[in-house]
Amino acid sequence: MKAIDRAKAHFDSLDIKKIEVPEWGDDDGNPLVIYCKPITLAETQKLYKLAREDDLAMMAYVVIYKALDAEGNKLFDLTDKNALLNKVDRDVLIKISTEMMSSMSDAQVKKN
Repeated sequence: MKAIDRAKAHFDSLDIKKIEVPEWGDDDGNPLVIYCKPITLAETQKLYKLAREDDLAMMAYVVIYKALDAEGNKLFDLTDKNALLNKVDRDVLIKISTEMMSSMSDAQVKKN
């Protein structure tokens, strides 16, 4: 097997992350659950271009482009950008986007 095939197989084996956000939970106290596929270099490049070297804006874009529900539907779109930048707890947004951009889930780290 070629090296590129092994690299692609590794990427395909990465788990979809499940991020629980209790701060954004429902009325019954259940946390919002966000799912996220691993971020590729091409996606990272696109996010940097959109954010124009603004790290905080990039965090909002990460959430907009990568946050999915359990069925794989996007939770946010570009119309939510202003609200994410101006009307949500910045610490929660930073926590979510940082977890989305991290390379391995806790379970993967423990497994390795």
